[in-house]
Amino acid sequence: MTHLFLTGAGVVDVATRRIAALCVEPAEGCSFVAAAFDVVLDDAQREAFCARETGYAIVEAPFHGLDAGEEAPPAGLGVLCASSSDAELPSGVEPPAGLPHVWGWARDSGLLPADVYLRHCLLAMRKLGGVAERSFLHDTTLVDRRTTLSEYLAGGARERVMAVRPPESMAERFGG
Repeated sequence: MTHLFLTGAGVVDVATRRIAALCVEPAEGCSFVAAAFDVVLDDAQREAFCARETGYAIVEAPFHGLDAGEEAPPAGLGVLCASSSDAELPSGVEPPAGLPHVWGWARDSGLLPADVYLRHCLLAMRKLGGVAERSFLHDTTLVDRRTTLSEYLAGGARERVMAVRPPESMAERFGG
């Protein structure tokens, strides 16, 4: 998915194709570790969340505790930003200038994570550490659905990504 917020704010260079955000999508036999938070949102907060995450399919999904067996019932329901399609974009939301679409990038498109966004995610996962950080690095793949984040970063991207700083106006949001 094209990161609509960062492309719209001019924070990423569309020509590099390093413009992708992160989303979940169904994949047979796959799982990942994530943090689950018990958050109560009022209507205004829920509306603000959906506005920030424009373009995603906001879905509920069951989650299990790390120490639960495979047959254990879910510990609860969580909200995820899931993959969607350009046809599902809200009225008036268009692909950023110079890009053919938001969703539906081909596996060989060259689409890569937005550096400032990936840095933010890596810093947040470093704070969690342990199994969550390992899952993020080894269970998250690029648009090609083969290259893990760990492989991508080991291929020389880590230094560039970690050197990027968000603009001052976004430092709190993208500071990890």
